[in-house]
Amino acid sequence: MFRSVLWQRLSDSEIGAARDSGALVLLPVGAIEQHAEHLPVETDIAISTAMSVAGARKVEGVPVLVAPPLPYGFSPHHLSLPGTISLRLSTFLTVLREIAGCILASGFQRLVIVNGHGGNSAPLRSLATELVTDGMPAAAVDYFAPSEKVWPDMLAGAVKRFGHACEFETALMMAICADEPEAVARITETKRGLPPRRTQPWIADGTDRDPITESGAAWPPIFQADDCGYFGDPAAATIELGERLVELVSDELARFLTDFARTPLRVGVSRDPANRKTAPPMTS
Repeated sequence: MFRSVLWQRLSDSEIGAARDSGALVLLPVGAIEQHAEHLPVETDIAISTAMSVAGARKVEGVPVLVAPPLPYGFSPHHLSLPGTISLRLSTFLTVLREIAGCILASGFQRLVIVNGHGGNSAPLRSLATELVTDGMPAAAVDYFAPSEKVWPDMLAGAVKRFGHACEFETALMMAICADEPEAVARITETKRGLPPRRTQPWIADGTDRDPITESGAAWPPIFQADDCGYFGDPAAATIELGERLVELVSDELARFLTDFARTPLRVGVSRDPANRKTAPPMTS
């Protein structure tokens, strides 16, 4: 067992020992962007990091290290409001290629990018495809995805789905900040009385139609300068719900990571069947 699951807390020799023991590496990725008035701009990276650390400690059979988080993501649709720092798509992907390349070139067998920002999801899927076909065993997963069949039924508010600065994210942040009473108090007071927002932020005023959601089409949520900055029902969030969500989400993330580590996976592309490559199951 390592002295810490946090990469940055270890020495180079300790990281080398973790590599030699067959450790899986997690890379939390998120965003620094507006999350309405009730949540801090660090919300996405704070949650993905917390879930990565909690999940890492629950993975069975394989040691896990959590690499230093990448806080900045692809958030151009939030730039109308203060606090957002967004990378260009090309920059975001280049930075991740460089980080993944360093981790895997140093001898680690597999990497999982744990994402906390919806705007990163599509780029990360494309990046994972590129990396794996190039022979680099790197997956990407949204931290909330492995538990997505369960947690919507736990929400008490009027909108039982994932959204920006929603009940789900608000409750998680309250639980993650539980040892910071002032932070929890500010979230609690600021969210009080916020009305549920059921219309997605990509829909302009004056219509109830939403062909984007109905068809599964791609269109970013545009948060204008006078936007409330959230979707869903954040006022319904409680710290008690957040504590339950932390356990559920980290449990299911750990379950995925355990299964991922145990499963042999195809990696690399070759026209010669004799050169077929596989990332073997990971064992400690």
